[in-house]
Amino acid sequence: MARHNNSHPPKRLTRAAATGHASIPLLLFPQRPAYLARRFQQVCAGLVNETLANKGLTQFQWGVLSGIHEVPEIDQRRLSDALSIVPENISQLVDELEAMGLVERRMNGIDRRTRQLFLTEKGITLRRRIIPDTRAANDRILEPLKPNEREAFLKMLIRVIEGNKKYARPGNGRRKRGSRSKSL
Repeated sequence: MARHNNSHPPKRLTRAAATGHASIPLLLFPQRPAYLARRFQQVCAGLVNETLANKGLTQFQWGVLSGIHEVPEIDQRRLSDALSIVPENISQLVDELEAMGLVERRMNGIDRRTRQLFLTEKGITLRRRIIPDTRAANDRILEPLKPNEREAFLKMLIRVIEGNKKYARPGNGRRKRGSRSKSL
């Protein structure tokens, strides 16, 4: 059996694990930031989406509502940058939230080409109602950590993201169209 390029020999699975009849332990795979970040994102998305499912919102819609709440009068371009969501998707999300009566676009008095975003009364009310549930979901994400570890973890996570901020941008990591290798 060929060895991988890294210094770890390939791990052997039990027959049950290889056939899907047993869960494969997380530690079977390399402890690499990219792999663990993907798994962490799955945990976060799963818990937040579970919380929002019966409220009629997606995780991205909730992010847009929260972004507009934090920076009233923000325009779509700045919101796109702040949330690291491609502008076309922000536009679609704002359209959806506007159709639900949660967000309102108003013409910017200084630059008539841009529209400022505001939460409607209905949006403000819904956001207030959902906040305790989303806070509880975020607490559940960090529940396996001791209280003093939670703050340290978040500070380190922020440092890693800030230290690599040129990669934290909308659409980064997506495969470019037509770039799929045919030689696999």
